[in-house]
Amino acid sequence: MLSLRQDKKISVRFWPGPLGGFTFFEVMVTVVILSIGILIIYQGFLSGIFYQRQMTYRTYAMNLLEHKLAFVQHALQANKKMPVYEEDEIENIVLNNQNIVFRFKMDYQPLVALPGVYVVHIGLSWQELGRNFGIKRTAVISKF
Repeated sequence: MLSLRQDKKISVRFWPGPLGGFTFFEVMVTVVILSIGILIIYQGFLSGIFYQRQMTYRTYAMNLLEHKLAFVQHALQANKKMPVYEEDEIENIVLNNQNIVFRFKMDYQPLVALPGVYVVHIGLSWQELGRNFGIKRTAVISKF
């Protein structure tokens, strides 16, 4: 649409009505607000991945502790004495294409009042993203 304005200049507009639009400042404020929103969503996504990985390792660690405790109970019942373990036992597991080293520590004490009954303390630790994590479990087992 061609129009002739009062100052005798010809202007070309592609839509009818008064000229309007957004100022540069309004566009930049919108971009900043959208960028902050995207960053918050991205941070939440990364936190979710971190916690999912941590819970996966913790689940494997709990399973390893339960397995070790059942093994100690079975060995005690079969041999009628507590099995002897090295100071630190190590078990390597590949999780998410990463080799994770789980370290066991075990300590036991016989209960004086009940012969053949032991209090077993088992700990398991591993390193993840430069930080040390660990869980512990205490159980009472018997050779009967």
